[in-house]
Amino acid sequence: MAEEALSNLRVIELAQGIAGPYCGKLFADLGAEVIKVEPPEGDRARRLGPFPGDEPHPEKSGLFLHLNTGKKSVTLDVGVASGQAIVKKLLEQADVLIESDGRSPARGGEWGLGYDDLKGAFPQLVYVSITPFGASGPYKDYRGNSLTAMAMSTIMYNTGEPDREPLSTGGTPGDYIAGIQAWVGALAALAYREREGRARLPDGQGQQVDVSMAEAVACADEYNAAMYAFQGAIRRRYYSRHIFGYPMDIMPCKDGHIVLIPGVQGFPQPGLTQEGAVSGMALLLEKPELDQHPLFISGQERMVRWRELDDLLTPWLMEHTAREIVETAQALRMPFAPVPTVKDLLEDEHLGARGFFRRIEHPEAGELPYAGPPFRMTETPPRIQRAPLLGEHNEETLSALGYSEEEQTILREREVT
Repeated sequence: MAEEALSNLRVIELAQGIAGPYCGKLFADLGAEVIKVEPPEGDRARRLGPFPGDEPHPEKSGLFLHLNTGKKSVTLDVGVASGQAIVKKLLEQADVLIESDGRSPARGGEWGLGYDDLKGAFPQLVYVSITPFGASGPYKDYRGNSLTAMAMSTIMYNTGEPDREPLSTGGTPGDYIAGIQAWVGALAALAYREREGRARLPDGQGQQVDVSMAEAVACADEYNAAMYAFQGAIRRRYYSRHIFGYPMDIMPCKDGHIVLIPGVQGFPQPGLTQEGAVSGMALLLEKPELDQHPLFISGQERMVRWRELDDLLTPWLMEHTAREIVETAQALRMPFAPVPTVKDLLEDEHLGARGFFRRIEHPEAGELPYAGPPFRMTETPPRIQRAPLLGEHNEETLSALGYSEEEQTILREREVT
């Protein structure tokens, strides 16, 4: 098998939580050597779970196992001079440094691990910084998380019922969006270094990649800013729907819920639908005569009288399973989808056929299913390998840096590692 696409890179990860570690995971799954520098007590994700049987264990956190596949773990107190010296030794052969979320010591600068502190000694280094609001501006020292970013992006303002408070989606999408953008930014900086630095400056041309979680999420605001710029209009909350068409919503069915999206084939299109043709929704409901109904003919009527349309659709939906509805709708070229539970997702035949979930053995957590790579590559396929034990690679890494057994013992006794 060919080497992975990024097997020539070394990444030092000074990051905890989700955003930075997810960025590091994307490097590791594509073959980069990612050395995760954890405090002696471990990344705080090790304490977040979920845990088997709800019993906390630093090696069995589902969150940590997911975010840290394929990495090496080195424990290090970077708040002391000897710890900082080891980090700098690691950076001598590193391509990328990832620090994130405002809690890692690199952000403070007082320990000499900020970008301005390091760029002179390590001109080849791509320094990736992920913070709630970026490294500059009035909010640069504000704390924040995914929920903060979702709120600041206008996505929350547009989500929820019109007469109720704004809502956020479940989970922490802001962290993952920021992690992906940080990875893309780092790859762009590495491509620039390869193109410009190697040709003109043999020592390399690194740079800082400054990722604001709030800005990363705001880039996904669809057309809110453009609507305000063009029309002076502020988009209001309209349930979970797209404001320019209905139905495009989650609806109940016999055994759960489905996403109902008729698409261009779903309803009659005056002047466009061939004479005698029956729309996809009328065929789905097995009532061709519905094409003469005002709610089928007029998109405007559907928007205004959406409750009536729900009453028209719901009885049929409640008589059929999600699988029956989705398969029939897809056959009619309408992009319906089920709303699966995690159990459904793990048992999904399509994902199974593509081998998306991988079962990986871990010495403490045992064999578990892991989400596979977000994309496929024909020549250099990503590989998902287990997450490291806390400090598993201390000896290997310190020995490679030239530290003797005696010196490593002293570092352990002084609780530096």
